[in-house]
Amino acid sequence: MKNIIPSFQKKRSIMTFLFLLLLIIPLYKIFAETMQSNTYRIMSDTVNVGGTDVSGSTNYNLGDTLGEIGTGDSNSANYFLRAGFWQMQESYIALSSPSDLALTPIGGINGEGSEGTMSWTVTTDNFAGYSMSINVTSVPALRSVTDSFDDYTPASSDPDYNFSIASTTSEFGFSPEGVDTSARFKDNGASCNVGTNETQAKCWDGLSVSPKTIFQRTTSNQTSGSTATVRFRAESGANHIQTSGSYSAPIIVTAVTL
Repeated sequence: MKNIIPSFQKKRSIMTFLFLLLLIIPLYKIFAETMQSNTYRIMSDTVNVGGTDVSGSTNYNLGDTLGEIGTGDSNSANYFLRAGFWQMQESYIALSSPSDLALTPIGGINGEGSEGTMSWTVTTDNFAGYSMSINVTSVPALRSVTDSFDDYTPASSDPDYNFSIASTTSEFGFSPEGVDTSARFKDNGASCNVGTNETQAKCWDGLSVSPKTIFQRTTSNQTSGSTATVRFRAESGANHIQTSGSYSAPIIVTAVTL
């Protein structure tokens, strides 16, 4: 009996240690996944023994961790699991493709304008959200074989609250509308790039070959997505003769995760 009791006590102490370890690990992971401050948020972390964030050369980039188990992709008809530190970093983003926009014809000598909207749906599961920009391949953006509209030019570096052009010119501009409209196109009821209002048909800017950020959010919008609408306006001044014809403007919109 004296030889059996110490052996039994040793087994129990080992089983108790393993039991406590299993309790500690889940609690630690829950704490780690919620670490954040006003300037950062840790989106994912793992318990491992080492690794390198990024190693690289002219031919490759490598990110690795040591000590993880059960990593990789698993899926069925009902789920898709990316297990492990590097697998879980992948984000999803989708951008719909609307039909072309046809503006109503305007008179070439009477000083008229025409407006229309195009809408995209942006969907992402990225916790940090997305950013959407707009640009064109050449300027001016709206042109025909023989003539063109000038790209809208605001009076300052901020968008104009109202679309306003000289009577001797013709111009083409845009205004974003939607819940994710970027701060530059928000207004206070009189000016743009100030306040939190998103007033329809206000805050106008001109297109450029350099992308301009028009929508942005800092959270996931899975699964419903966000509607991003852009209003376009073409206007010819009362003292400007615009050549008749068919005008077109190829528009590029790009959405990326943050």
